[in-house]
Amino acid sequence: MDALSLFDLTRNELRRLLSSQFPANFDLENTLTAYAYWVCTVVRTRGKDWGMTVQEYVGLAVRDALLESQAAQIELEVLRRELRQTASPLLDVGAGWGRIAPLYAELGLQCVFVEPSSLGCQLLRRNGIIRSVRGLGQHLSFPERTFPSVIIGWVLYHDAPDVPSDAILKEIARVITPGGRLLSIEPLSIDFDAQKWLAWIESAGFEIEKLENYFEMFPPGTKSEQYACLTAVRRLEQSFPVLIP
Repeated sequence: MDALSLFDLTRNELRRLLSSQFPANFDLENTLTAYAYWVCTVVRTRGKDWGMTVQEYVGLAVRDALLESQAAQIELEVLRRELRQTASPLLDVGAGWGRIAPLYAELGLQCVFVEPSSLGCQLLRRNGIIRSVRGLGQHLSFPERTFPSVIIGWVLYHDAPDVPSDAILKEIARVITPGGRLLSIEPLSIDFDAQKWLAWIESAGFEIEKLENYFEMFPPGTKSEQYACLTAVRRLEQSFPVLIP
């Protein structure tokens, strides 16, 4: 089954299992999209059984989705405020299925979307987003000093061999203009704290503007997380090394 067909199947199954689990005024559609995307990603990248993964994420949604929806609404307000100070064209690194794209359109920002997964890129195109590129954050296919603004969300905290956060930030520093603005959204926890985040951003060549904690996530029986937005400005160095794959 191709990626889009699996996504549609997953979303429909999640709708069947979750539609009676939330209040009538709950934004179920965005939750279904997010959870279907996560299920498909886990199945494709980790080889996990589809049915078991669906059941696992149904449990997570019942536990977390109400809080996640509240966090998402606050996040959009934080980004709306910050993006009003942001110049086009904007580069969105790790864009997923284009969750924030409607906000860019609302604010009149031109955006280029970079996403490593084939499913994410297919969903971006399905949603009419043609300025999308399939690629890795650590190997951006743009000349240096291309973008006055870059946003990266829910990526750096992974910091894994296939998501090397320091290399991704160095590539962002290469393609952003000197004096350009970086927005970064991440969940802070004991495994990924503000000190580590700030150190990576600064070592990549950015000056921190501010770090704002905007939501505390505390699902029962799990470690709490602070969702945070960081803004930074690229220092005025004039040349950047190109990272060759």
